[in-house]
Amino acid sequence: MSVRPGPELTELTVDECWELVRSRSVGRFAVSRLRASPLVVPVNYVVDGDGPSIVFRSGAGAKLNATSRGPVSLQVDDIDMLHHSGWSVLVEGAARWLYEEQDDTPIETWAPGDRPYLIRIAPAGITGRRLLLPQLETDGRGYR
Repeated sequence: MSVRPGPELTELTVDECWELVRSRSVGRFAVSRLRASPLVVPVNYVVDGDGPSIVFRSGAGAKLNATSRGPVSLQVDDIDMLHHSGWSVLVEGAARWLYEEQDDTPIETWAPGDRPYLIRIAPAGITGRRLLLPQLETDGRGYR
C-alpha cells in the first residue's frame, strides 16, 4: 500500500503568473478606502499589451473614486475543491482612471448596469503560488 505524499506548494515564475492571469477573465480588485475597511470586489478584466497591464470597467462609485488613493491589487485564482489544489496570482500596482483615452477596450462585464469608465492597473509586481496534491501512481492495472 502506497502512502500518499503531502501537498506541494511552489512559487510561480513571473511568466507563469501572466499566463494564468491571461487564462481567466474574473479577478478580485482590492483597494484601500478612507476611514473604512478595504474594498474587495470581483471584476471582469483583460490583460492589455505586452507591458502588460490589467484593464477593467467600472461604474461611478467607491471603486472608481478609490483608484487614485494608493496601491491596488488584483487577485486571480483557480481552486479545485475535490483535490485540495489550485493556484493564486496577485498583481500589485497603481490604478488610474482612463477618462482621457478612447473607449475601445473589449471587456465583457457580467454584472448588469452601466460601466462606462475604464481603469488600468500598471503592475509594480506579480507573484503567485500553486498548491498540488500529488496523485498516487497506479500499479499497471489501474489500482493505487
